[in-house]
Amino acid sequence: MRSIRWFSIFAAFAVAPLAAAQEGPSESAPAASGSVSGPGLRLSPGLRVQTYDPDQLPVFMEADTLTGESQDAVTLEGHAQVRRRDTVLKGDSIRYDQVEDELEALGNVRLVRDGNLLTGPSLKLNMASGTGELSDARFSLGINGGSGSAEKIVMLGQNRMRAERVTYSGCPCDEPDWELRARRVDFDYNAGTALGYGGVLYFKDVPILAAPLMSFPLTKDRKSGFLSPTFGLTSKSGPEFSTPYYFNIAPNRDATLTPKFMARRGLQLTGEFRYLEPSFSGETRASYLPDDSVSGRDRYLISSQHRQWLTPSLGFNWNFSKVSDDAYFRDLSVLGTGLASTATLERSFTLNWNQGYWDAFGRVVTYQTLQDPLAPIVPPYGREPQLHLTGQRYDWNGFDLRMEADATRFRSDTLVNGSRVYVHPSVSYPIIRPGGFFIPKVGIHATRYDTDAYKGASSYDASRTVPIMSVDTGLIFERDSSLLGQAARQTLEPRLYYLRVPYRNQSNLPVYDTALADFNFAQIFSENLYSGWDRIAEANQLTAALTSRWLDPKTGVERARVTGAQRLYFSDQRVTLPGEAPSSDGRSDFLASVYGALTSTLSGETTVQYNPKIERITRSTIGVRWSPQRLSTVSLAYRYKRETVSVPGQELVDVAFQWPLAERWFGIGRINYSLLENRIAEAVAGIEYNGGCCWAFRVVGQRYAVAKENATTAMFFQLELTGFGGIGANPMTTLRRSIPGYQVVNPPPEAGTAFERYE
Repeated sequence: MRSIRWFSIFAAFAVAPLAAAQEGPSESAPAASGSVSGPGLRLSPGLRVQTYDPDQLPVFMEADTLTGESQDAVTLEGHAQVRRRDTVLKGDSIRYDQVEDELEALGNVRLVRDGNLLTGPSLKLNMASGTGELSDARFSLGINGGSGSAEKIVMLGQNRMRAERVTYSGCPCDEPDWELRARRVDFDYNAGTALGYGGVLYFKDVPILAAPLMSFPLTKDRKSGFLSPTFGLTSKSGPEFSTPYYFNIAPNRDATLTPKFMARRGLQLTGEFRYLEPSFSGETRASYLPDDSVSGRDRYLISSQHRQWLTPSLGFNWNFSKVSDDAYFRDLSVLGTGLASTATLERSFTLNWNQGYWDAFGRVVTYQTLQDPLAPIVPPYGREPQLHLTGQRYDWNGFDLRMEADATRFRSDTLVNGSRVYVHPSVSYPIIRPGGFFIPKVGIHATRYDTDAYKGASSYDASRTVPIMSVDTGLIFERDSSLLGQAARQTLEPRLYYLRVPYRNQSNLPVYDTALADFNFAQIFSENLYSGWDRIAEANQLTAALTSRWLDPKTGVERARVTGAQRLYFSDQRVTLPGEAPSSDGRSDFLASVYGALTSTLSGETTVQYNPKIERITRSTIGVRWSPQRLSTVSLAYRYKRETVSVPGQELVDVAFQWPLAERWFGIGRINYSLLENRIAEAVAGIEYNGGCCWAFRVVGQRYAVAKENATTAMFFQLELTGFGGIGANPMTTLRRSIPGYQVVNPPPEAGTAFERYE
């Protein structure tokens, strides 16, 4: 009989829309724009939580026996259940008082509400307020898969409950490996947090953490409270321990205060504040270590970044960083962030403007230079100030127009100071078709220098005007082909780039921000040998390149590529940087690159720079990566650069991997070794254990160079508890940066919804 009654209710709801369809759609409720609908029907994008008035919801009841005690009360006996849109209650016996809207259930009680399941021997529940009590209860939370038991659960409303004498675990396993035992835990589903009183955290029945007040998340949403403590070991500072406290000030503002104890150095305090508004955002960070026991002085860091738009076209930003001494990052940098090798810190204020085709900025920039005594560098020039204007318009009657202008005052405490003003207009006429392109371009670069007197030399003015002309053209051929027995679309793409720049004597011009550009496939098609405009190399040259690609005909994914390029010089080089030897070769080095994704798991790429004059490879890079399955990846790279008069040589071997060692055990590592210097530039090695759906453990060691003859060794320890957080230092930044293709051994479970465990 029960099944017949439920079928009749279902049939009524199922037939109602069909009946409405026979009458035709209502003119007052048209179909949503862009939706697919039939007569009177509309497709729903998915399950949706809709607003409703609980007092207006109908209540459905079912039982083997139904007895009316009075006009306003009824008792259900045997397989009793009461259903409302937001609540399902089952039990051996249920008494419902309609006037008070209260339920009292006895025997095998099961309450399903908003994805949460509560069970126990007896329950009292007020349907209107959502308050009630459940004794000797077990519960499962739909919001995160957490579960536990309690002597008593007090429901404080629709989305809050209090559990007394509770055992809780956020692990969704049937037999969790960790649990929190507390005198009381308050759960707030709306805030996504839980607050435990007198709690002890047990792992494998061993207490590992205790606190009189312990807050932990139910979701990934942010909340105020202590974050998981971190600890580690470094050769610079010894054992380290920190306990961050997070302030969730507002949805768009937060702060973190982190006291950190370093056994060799003392107590460091770090504060960070972040904010995000519709028109501005930024972050400020400060660290202070009084009386460092190793260096014998106070150590500090101050950093602030701010970005703001005053109007849709006008904004400003600043970037300010300062540390107490040159060795700050080498001694105290957060491991895995790559800050240990920081050489300069910027301090700048910039005013930005854009309007239509024009962009401009004005800024003041200075630097703090952190010197390594064994490898000193020349401090960069400050710009006090710099004014820059860029205008560009594309496809103006077929022409592309561009204008760049800049005026900068360069200042240095150790080098010659001066000013530079330049303007660089250019125009091109691109002709682009499916089978090729032809792009002629002409421009002119006019520069003016005003140089100050320096070390007895008098000041002087200089100017330079250089026309720049180029033609870039190429063809694209396609044909059906095959690669390793699979169908492919092969292309053949010849390209020619001719550049003409007449010679101008520039030996008397200062060098503020210019260096020889790296020779690669991007630079070989550029207008200048140098980065920056203090030198503009004369050019009468032709660059020839040929590329062939193999593309997947269905997806367009590039499965293989072969490219070769060389530059031919029709005149000798005369413009150089100070100390640079001019080149008289008739051709440049030859560049060749080969890439192939041979299978879905194996790919590789190599680039070679070959000098035909000395018949030697001057630079090469080889990289191979193999990822046969999840949590299994190996990458190998080799980099070689021949030593020149101005550039030191380099020969590095880089091996990184993540590989299963045994069931649930994974090895991770990376070594970057310099063959020329016979030393390790960086090494990472560790072991991860996946404890199943409940936890994971990591031990990671890292050694990396922080100066020419200085290195740091560190150890990370982390116990990650699913649904609670990590205890120990988090090595994820280091692992993702060091190991290409690294994957987390225990990905977090999917967030639950209000439709979980519906019965």
